Amino acid sequence: MLLAIDTSSRCGGAALADAAGAVIEARLWRATANHTAQLMPAVAELLAAQRIRASGLTGVAVALGPGPFSALRVGVSAAKGLAMAAGFPIIGIDTLELEAGPHFKTAAVVSAWLEAGRNEVAAAWFDGHGNRLAADAIAPPEELLRQDSANFATVAYCGEAASARADTIRAAGANRAALAPWTPAARLWQLASEGARRIARGEAGDLATLQPYYLRMPTIGAPRQRDRVRQGRPSLPAR
Repeated sequence: MLLAIDTSSRCGGAALADAAGAVIEARLWRATANHTAQLMPAVAELLAAQRIRASGLTGVAVALGPGPFSALRVGVSAAKGLAMAAGFPIIGIDTLELEAGPHFKTAAVVSAWLEAGRNEVAAAWFDGHGNRLAADAIAPPEELLRQDSANFATVAYCGEAASARADTIRAAGANRAALAPWTPAARLWQLASEGARRIARGEAGDLATLQPYYLRMPTIGAPRQRDRVRQGRPSLPAR
């Protein structure tokens, strides 16, 4: 049985899924801090409800972000600790891909948005096969929408931040923009499904190098290592 952990935003969750990635039981919450108070009690509840021990899991899948620095650390650290203690594989998947995944093959261009603070969003662009079309970026939503309008005929917007800015997207895109519905459970279900698929293919992350994905570093303090940091404005392909 696979454990899925997502602490990418205030909407967090943990789920148990079968070998095919179908969620069997889940816990969802909205955290006011960094998920420390909710995550491990939720995992313990899930294991108790299914009457299994952590050592009986087949793997753990964790959402890597982007997201709040401390919140991502909580989720990734918990997943790595469980995988190390029990010796099962760990799969890390970036959250922008998780938001976009259910919409691949339904649109030519999918743009996933997550909150980045400072009235900006973290964005990624994918084609219908899940390939990234440009470097991920952080920018004000109006700037992203202007560039999308200049570069793409139509765009399907998805993700937590896109849902929160539905009126802005509709006003800027008119009939050129489609807005996918969003629920806190959708991202967690996608994590469980994709995590199970990758484990079945024999893929696994490296416990020593697996790190959260930060598009922007925290403003307080300076980490010694900046692995997987991507910053700056988007560079989109010409039409």
